[in-house]
Amino acid sequence: MIDDWGVSWSHQLDGKVGALCAMKSSVAVASGGEVRLVNDLGDFVWKRSFQFDVYRMVSDGTNLAVLSGPGFHLVDIASGKPLGEGRSVSGGFRDVIAQPGGGWVLSDRGDHIHIFNRDGRGVRRLRPGRLTKLLGWLDREHMLAIDHDGLLRCLRLFGQDSQRVIEERRWTWASRVSNGRLLIQSQDGSIMEGVPNPFGWDSLDLLVETGVDPLASARTSDGWWMLTMGGRLGRVPPVDGEEMPAGDHISSDDRATLVTATRDGLLRWWSSAKVISSADRLLQDIASSERSRIDWEQRQILFEAARDAEDQGLLTRAIELYGSLGRQEDVRRILSLKESGGR
Repeated sequence: MIDDWGVSWSHQLDGKVGALCAMKSSVAVASGGEVRLVNDLGDFVWKRSFQFDVYRMVSDGTNLAVLSGPGFHLVDIASGKPLGEGRSVSGGFRDVIAQPGGGWVLSDRGDHIHIFNRDGRGVRRLRPGRLTKLLGWLDREHMLAIDHDGLLRCLRLFGQDSQRVIEERRWTWASRVSNGRLLIQSQDGSIMEGVPNPFGWDSLDLLVETGVDPLASARTSDGWWMLTMGGRLGRVPPVDGEEMPAGDHISSDDRATLVTATRDGLLRWWSSAKVISSADRLLQDIASSERSRIDWEQRQILFEAARDAEDQGLLTRAIELYGSLGRQEDVRRILSLKESGGR
C-alpha cells in the first residue's frame, strides 16, 4: 500500500508485456503481437492480433494507436476492430502522440515525423531531425519533443512549419506532458518538474536531488508516480517507506487510475478511494450543475408558454403554467383578469 493507493485486482498474462495504455475505465495491454482490452473490473473485453510485436500504444479517447513492427495501426476502442489497413515505414516508427482536435503525429527511427488525420490517413511528412521522444502539446500548434542530443525542441506543426531549441541545456530523460507539466532529469541526475512554453520555462522546480534512475512515469490527480530501473513504484517527490515493487511498465488516465505490469506479464490495477471520491464529487458537481441548467431551461420554456397563453387570452392555462413555476403574483394577477371578464 502506497499512501491510500492499493491494488484493486491483478492478472497473470501469458507472454511478455510490451506496452500499456490506461484509459478512463479500461487498459489496453500488449503481449507480443496481441493486444487485449481489460475493463476496470478486470474483465477481458476484446483481443486483437498483429503480425509483429507491439511496443507502443496511445489513445485519443476513441481510437487506440498501435505501433507494431514497422507499422502504425488504429483500433476502435469500443469494439477492437481495426480502422483501415495501417501504414508502415522502413525501419518502423519510434513514437506516436495524439493531436489536439484529432489526428496523430509519429516520429520514425530516422529524422522524419509523419502527420496523419484522425482516421489514419497520411497528411504530410516533415524532417525536423532525429527525435527520441514526443513529449506533448504546449497548445494546439506547438509540440514539445526531446532530440537525440537531449535538447528540448518546440515544433510548430500548423501553418508555416518551424522549430526551435528552447534552451541549450541537455537532459537525459523526460516524461510525457500532463496538464501542462512534465518531469525531466538533468545530466547530474536530479529530477525536476517544469511548466514549459515555446521559449523556455514558466517554472522549473527541483523535486529529487540525485540517486533516481527513472524508467517511466505517470501522473494522477494527486501527483506524479515513477517507476525506477529497479522496478520500484513511488511518488515524486519520494516519501519515506512509500515504495512498492511494480514492474517495467506504468500508465494512468491522468486522474484516478494507475496500471502497472511486469515484463513477464503480471498486470496490476491500482486505485485510491480518496482520489476516486474526489473525482466522484467533481462529477457529482458537474451533474448537479447540468441538472440546474436543464431545470433553468425547462423553467424558461414554461415561462414563455405561460406568457403566450396569457397573450392569447387562455387565462386558465396561463394560471396553471405560472402556478407550476411558483409565480403566485402572476397567478393572482390573472385571477383578477378573469374576474373582470377574461376567459
